[in-house]
Amino acid sequence: MKKLCFLCILCLLIGLLPALAEAPAKPERVILYTYYRQLGWGDRVQVGCVDEKGGLWFLAGHDGQLHWPYGPEKQLEYLAACSQLEYLGALDRDGLEDLKSLVSTADDAEAQMQPAACDAGTEFSFAVRWDRSGEAAVVRLGMSGDDLLENPDPNATALYFWLRRQFPAVTSYAGVPGMGPAIPAPVSIRDFCGFGDRDFSRAVVTAWHTDCEAGIFPVEVTEKDAERLRQLAAHGMVTGKANSYCVTGGTTLVCFADAQGNALGSLELYRGLLVTNDGMYAIATE
Repeated sequence: MKKLCFLCILCLLIGLLPALAEAPAKPERVILYTYYRQLGWGDRVQVGCVDEKGGLWFLAGHDGQLHWPYGPEKQLEYLAACSQLEYLGALDRDGLEDLKSLVSTADDAEAQMQPAACDAGTEFSFAVRWDRSGEAAVVRLGMSGDDLLENPDPNATALYFWLRRQFPAVTSYAGVPGMGPAIPAPVSIRDFCGFGDRDFSRAVVTAWHTDCEAGIFPVEVTEKDAERLRQLAAHGMVTGKANSYCVTGGTTLVCFADAQGNALGSLELYRGLLVTNDGMYAIATE
């Protein structure tokens, strides 16, 4: 009987191991974080961060209790040692790699700070790059609330708005008119790629696959695929930058031409993303 009970307990513990592994006690090194602080009338602090393993973390409370420090260096030390952070889950592998590519290329471009409100508190967002010696280089992505600032670098902008979407409780003031830039509206593929008013409705669609070793070779395009691609070129939207990868193979080059063989435009695609010279962008069809 005792042996049976022991086996039951052992099985239960083994079953819990995956769940325990998914809920670490503290974050790994933080690569992205955003926080809001209000000291005037709310004495409130909210923090959201992403660690290098893709873990998502959240912290909220009174500043008098949390003692959230000033300055990125002290804040990173605080997050590394804090046991009060709530674990929200983790990003999938592809999502994490996309974020890391943006963090590694985000430029700390200069931007002018502008006053926006009074006594509303302020939200700050940062990207963090770690070198082999463990030193952190911090890139300011933006701020909103009492003051406004947005890093104009495209990779920094993508990270800034990703944090807004991921941690809406932290960046709630960012959506208030005049207190922070709204998340950018999608841009039509027509405008993004300079297609203008070209007619894609009856376009002849051809496609090639690019390969690092084999080069470029044609691929079959069914009529169903062709119509989907026509709709994408004519009505698709670019919803935001996904990563900063520059691929040299594995993409599909789609070309559109009219009945006379005149080129209308082309799209390079990779796993559902639009490939450009400065990285890849998420796209959708209306």
